Amino acid sequence: MLRRGNAPGRLAKQLIRRVGDADVALAGAETRPKVLKSLEDAEVQDVRASVRADGRTLEELIAELRMEIDSRAERRERRTELIKNKVEQGRLWRSVGVQERIPQMALAGPARAAVLTVLAALDFYVFAQSYAVLADVGGYGPEWWLGGLLGVAVFIAGVALAHGIKASILARAQQQMLVDADAGRLKIDPDTREQLVESRSSPLALGLTTAIFLLLSIAGVLVRSQGTAGETTGGAVILFQALIPLVAVAVELYLHDPTERDEPLPNLFDRRLERRLAKAERRLRIVAAQVEAKVSKIEKLYRVEEAILDVEQKDMGLRHTTDLVLGGGHIPTVPTNGRVAEVDRDQLEKTIKMARRS
Repeated sequence: MLRRGNAPGRLAKQLIRRVGDADVALAGAETRPKVLKSLEDAEVQDVRASVRADGRTLEELIAELRMEIDSRAERRERRTELIKNKVEQGRLWRSVGVQERIPQMALAGPARAAVLTVLAALDFYVFAQSYAVLADVGGYGPEWWLGGLLGVAVFIAGVALAHGIKASILARAQQQMLVDADAGRLKIDPDTREQLVESRSSPLALGLTTAIFLLLSIAGVLVRSQGTAGETTGGAVILFQALIPLVAVAVELYLHDPTERDEPLPNLFDRRLERRLAKAERRLRIVAAQVEAKVSKIEKLYRVEEAILDVEQKDMGLRHTTDLVLGGGHIPTVPTNGRVAEVDRDQLEKTIKMARRS
């Protein structure tokens, strides 16, 4: 087979030398191109087979990634269907300016997450340290982590309380806006007015959340006071630490927007899957292009060999057996060392029969 660095015509000349006897030489004019074609097909198949395993692996990976992406997209669609009405109501109320009537501070999502994470971590650490002192243990044992979880529970209760207060403020603002619109003091498009639905806040849920938050905060103050009873820490420090959950409530009260109920968007994991899919598809296209380039190069090299083989055979006087004229006299055959060998009619017919049987 052809390899890089081989001179053009090497394979054609090699085929002529290997079948240089008289019997094959007569049939070689039509058999040698077939041999050359079979060698070309074999080499092309070798090239394709060398990357077939990699291509199959990439195709399987692409199929798995597409199935995972589609599955996650279907789950997002189901979640969107559940909150579709809330999303639409949030958009409508924002369009009529309800955000102007509630306490609101605009802050980017990552910045808000960073602020709340710091407050949660602060609550966790303060409660963990106080509970560890109360239990008279050192290091980061179970008591330390129990105190930290208590701090996280206080933080979550504070966030829930802030959301409940904000929902109550929103409900009153919506009610007042509808009254103003009906009285003509606020201009709202009639079609939009018909679609607006007033939110409802539950006093029972708000009261229960407030009670839970207060109980947890009181428990936190007691833990801190007992944990620092044997130390020189004064009541001001305890009061300062007790205010940390209230700070979280105040911050979340301003950062939370109850009208922001957007449809679920692809998260970091979804984007990572999409990047992996794009990378795998790009790699598969590159592999396919490389294979086709190698195959094209091989085909071009074999076209050169076929042309050189045709020229060499014509120079040697070789023709297809169908082109031979079996007339009387002597017919020239393969030149050997510059001399023309001659065979008579009977010998030629015998040779052709032997070539056909072979």
